[in-house]
Amino acid sequence: MRASRRANRLPRVALALAFLAIVVSGCKPASLPDATSTGAQLYVNRCGNCHVPYNPHEMTAAMWDTQVTMMEVKIQAAGMPALTSDERESILEYLKRNAGTE
Repeated sequence: MRASRRANRLPRVALALAFLAIVVSGCKPASLPDATSTGAQLYVNRCGNCHVPYNPHEMTAAMWDTQVTMMEVKIQAAGMPALTSDERESILEYLKRNAGTE
């Protein structure tokens, strides 16, 4: 009887895995604007170590100022190397240049 239960679960498990594969493939992040720029590369390399970098359009320039400041606290709490002033400036310049308006 146990073998028949497992056999009955296989189609459901296969369907669930197929659904998960479709959902995950649809979650591929959109490419960043000006992705080959130094600022974008630095943003991806520093911020992308912990999370998928957000598209700069998702926040306004003022919001990015606040966000980067908040993330610096989290970077320090995680024991990661702090952003240098040049890194911070380059990342913020990139984010603000490509920021949303609302």
